[in-house]
Amino acid sequence: MKDPPRLRELLDPVTARFGMEGASSAGAVWSRWTEVVGDSVARHAEPTSLRGGVLRVRTDSPAWATEIGYLVDEIRARANEIAGRELVREIRVWTSNVPIAHRSPGRAAERAGPSEHDAARPVPNDPASALERARAAWERWLSKGPRKGS
Repeated sequence: MKDPPRLRELLDPVTARFGMEGASSAGAVWSRWTEVVGDSVARHAEPTSLRGGVLRVRTDSPAWATEIGYLVDEIRARANEIAGRELVREIRVWTSNVPIAHRSPGRAAERAGPSEHDAARPVPNDPASALERARAAWERWLSKGPRKGS
């Protein structure tokens, strides 16, 4: 009897059709961000997008943007190690004065319960929540009807 396919095997071909190649690997980097950069950096920096091998990282101050600049080689190597392939080729850093969402690695955030800041900006770390958000976004996109060039 053949084993059922893994979620990654089902999602990656679908997400690649929409320009989101390696979505499951990117999800691993997002959910394990504290492991990628360490606790102190994670309190001041978060990934915001990953397209075409370019990981954009937002920091909460210019000082932390400079610090990330010094760490790009280590961050790229660790992110690719977690992704299990070369997913990140370049890191671009930007700054915003909006506070960084503080997340704990893995399910520890769920055990600890939401903080006051988390209530304003929920970011569940579990794959089921991520899949549900993706499904809801897909349904919203579909409900807008056909697009020019589609």
